[in-house]
Amino acid sequence: FEVGYAAAFECFTDVLESRKEGLGGSWFTAPGETSSDAFMRRIKKSDPAYEIYKAYATEHAERWAGAKALSMDEAIAQMPEIERKYQLECEEYGNVIFGLSDEFSAAAKLDAEQLAKLHDLGKLQPQLDSGAVVAIVDGAKVAKAEEVAKLVEGFESSKDKAVDAVMATKVTVLEKKK
Repeated sequence: FEVGYAAAFECFTDVLESRKEGLGGSWFTAPGETSSDAFMRRIKKSDPAYEIYKAYATEHAERWAGAKALSMDEAIAQMPEIERKYQLECEEYGNVIFGLSDEFSAAAKLDAEQLAKLHDLGKLQPQLDSGAVVAIVDGAKVAKAEEVAKLVEGFESSKDKAVDAVMATKVTVLEKKK
């Protein structure tokens, strides 16, 4: 497998290098072209997601047009808020992925139901004590069945709220297609 992967990677880099010659030293963008323009040039107009990509590219350009450079001190001062927002985004991403993905949502639902059933039957605490079930929150082991049950219930609730919020979101591009 590794030899095949290396050969494929070598072919890929050869293709990229060959593009440089044809594009004046650039392999992704043509001279004077933005990365957004280069991406959009590669998308077929018949692609069902074309309008979504186009709207994203437009929004991206508008947001970056108003961007300003920060000094190092300004950037460091903003880091705690950025990290807080990043953590919230990661939590919401987990909620959405476990709520909307067919693959993940079925597994998450089954696991939550199994933990709830173990708790209801009084069998969760022995499972936690023996190490057959391990719950970790913020890097620390959760040892009490009641706390695990509350965490699972809270996860289910926040997952459902996140899915509802996503499903209620109106995307202008998609609304135009209806």
